[in-house]
Amino acid sequence: MKHYIVLERSEFRLDPPSGRVLYKTPSGKPVEEALVRGEEVDSRVPYPLLNPIQTVFFRKYRGGNALVTAPTSAGKSLIAYMFIKDREGRKIYTAPTKSLVYEKVVELRRLLGRKVDVRTGDIIEAYRPVTSDVVVSTYENLALALRNRLPWTQELSCVVIDEIHHLIGSRGWILEEMITYLLETGVEVLGLSATLPGSIKLAKWIRADLFLESFWRPVPLERRIIPLTEFGEFTRPETQDDRMAVRLLSALYELRKRGDQVILFVHKKGIGWRILELADRERIPVMNETLPFERRTEGDPEIAFHNADVPREEREEIEKAFREGRLPVLVATSTLAYGVNLPADTVIIGVRAFYDRRERRWKVFPSQLDILQMEGRAGRLGIKDKGFSYILPYGAKPGTVEEEIRRKIEGDLRPYIRETLEERQVSEETEKVLSLFLLIGYLYEGENFRRFLSRTYSLRDLADDPIIEDVFEWLRETGYIERGRLSEKALFCIRSGMSPLSYEEFLRRKTLGLDRMTVVRPLLFMKSFEGLYDFVRGGETFPEDDLYVRSRVAPCGHECIKDNTHQFIFYIEGLTFKYRNLQHPPGEFSYLGTDVLHLLRVLLDIRSFGDIDWTNREILEVAHSIKYGISPEHSSLGGIKGIGHVRANLLKRLLKEEGMEPPPLGTPADLFADLLRSHFEGTLEERMVEVLIRERLGEENVDRARKEAVQVIRRIENSRGGFLVDDRILRTFGLFLIGPEAIRMRKADLIKKCLD
Repeated sequence: MKHYIVLERSEFRLDPPSGRVLYKTPSGKPVEEALVRGEEVDSRVPYPLLNPIQTVFFRKYRGGNALVTAPTSAGKSLIAYMFIKDREGRKIYTAPTKSLVYEKVVELRRLLGRKVDVRTGDIIEAYRPVTSDVVVSTYENLALALRNRLPWTQELSCVVIDEIHHLIGSRGWILEEMITYLLETGVEVLGLSATLPGSIKLAKWIRADLFLESFWRPVPLERRIIPLTEFGEFTRPETQDDRMAVRLLSALYELRKRGDQVILFVHKKGIGWRILELADRERIPVMNETLPFERRTEGDPEIAFHNADVPREEREEIEKAFREGRLPVLVATSTLAYGVNLPADTVIIGVRAFYDRRERRWKVFPSQLDILQMEGRAGRLGIKDKGFSYILPYGAKPGTVEEEIRRKIEGDLRPYIRETLEERQVSEETEKVLSLFLLIGYLYEGENFRRFLSRTYSLRDLADDPIIEDVFEWLRETGYIERGRLSEKALFCIRSGMSPLSYEEFLRRKTLGLDRMTVVRPLLFMKSFEGLYDFVRGGETFPEDDLYVRSRVAPCGHECIKDNTHQFIFYIEGLTFKYRNLQHPPGEFSYLGTDVLHLLRVLLDIRSFGDIDWTNREILEVAHSIKYGISPEHSSLGGIKGIGHVRANLLKRLLKEEGMEPPPLGTPADLFADLLRSHFEGTLEERMVEVLIRERLGEENVDRARKEAVQVIRRIENSRGGFLVDDRILRTFGLFLIGPEAIRMRKADLIKKCLD
């Protein structure tokens, strides 16, 4: 393996294009060279000069596997292009999130000058054949495709794995599975990573012929570590988190330079929401609409919070506003550091640190690696000459935090599975991963599954660990491995990516005779559903609403609280309607449309081998109920064009008050509109306003209630000529049920075929 290190003293300027690269050779010899001109790579490269990292890769890469570790925004996309551009066969670029996938699609299309296909798990993608020799995919979708040997993964020549440092996180096992398979089949791999501990070991594991490590940043970073206690408290805090929020808001406005765009990172979402509430109280306009408090201040937004609980529509608007310079301050959790590329002039990081006397070590939140990822957002190339990072520790001295960051970077590479097994802290989540991981090993190697495990990074010397043996025995006892072969439900778990533990929980709930929505929750295994209560806990009716949903799931036991089935039922029952601070369903609840399409396939698969006997109608009601957050018996209301969660539940409440039966799924929209018109005889708008004022908006919002009622009536009228069914759910179900013919069928015929 050839190991080159790009030194911090390297130089690169955009205007005018100039610079030089300084690097160390594998023997340790320092070398200084001119940068490579873009046209030397080929005419499609839109840059006059390659930067220092790109220059070394172009000159030194001569085939085989490679690992490149470099700061964020260091031009790794062009390195990927140089890796794939002259190869025959299929080339795949894989990234951790959909947003990054679509960013890379745009960049690669521009560089390649031709079509690039996308695979993100969207159901319709599966019915569109891959026609390009380049595919950009999410991790999970590529792993599933390799397991199921889908056509677009055949004749692979190479795979680029972006953000390969995700090995360390909870999704690291997916990368381990994928890389192990690619190494075994001889597919060449390029790993792209931010700064990573133990990166030399990772390079050796992936059998890298070239390991390129960079300490040069496109925009120089100035880091300062200042105790958070140096910033004042402008109001009396009640808790430790409150104290951090108050001081961080003070620090933000003391440290921010005029005209700068700033990201303020917090280690937990509760502190982020508290900062927004304090800002609103101090007359600083907030951009978020869905909040765990009632907003008081209006005006051009100056601050917003970006985290997983923000509804998708709002999150996309916030990202766009920050990218375009219309939003000066963004508060964020670590999810932003690993997700969308949003550079800032200044990054401020609030750090909570304390010494754990039992374990005799410092604990830092966010983690030391998260801090480095967050710092990667500091610096806008071509806009400012320097990026600034302010680390504000609370509970530890600046020197302690700096030492902990250095120690972590110089430490060992410990992916998710390995860390939990070595520390003997095997949680239920780890058991879920291991149970599926063993089935995947069995898929590839049969009874020699330990051979597959021993080729992974985490289990290379733990394949015979007693924990592995215990999981294997459990899989045999529960019927996933029968007579030395994978059973039907084992193959189902491998195809769908579902852990056997999740599937067994689904079967347990079904056996208990619980309602369909409680039973189906474990099948939505990718969702945590943990964020809703943060937004409703302060509401007047929350105690009685919470008691209601907990009584609904009580027969299920503690499992239904542990996986947040109670919050899921809170949403499904439309209890959120009563909380006017919720303009949109928060977080995961705001983008379940794709999940329910996968759920349709899962439920049909389960029905095919006899574990449920639900009818087509019942399955479609479940999908509509989850997507629109409305009880199954009223799920047809989701079929009104553009109705949304809140408005669908307004109609549900109105129908219940009037003692009217909900229309069946697939009902012609004309019939429903005419029924409402005849029943209310011109009072429909007034009755809606009455419900909105009484149960959601209050007497002080009559005008808002009237506008809302008008919008609902308009949507009902605009749906005339159609049917009360979600088009995408119906078409996808038709594809699963009868094949591609469903795409060409008239909707009325498809409804008849799917529902009768």
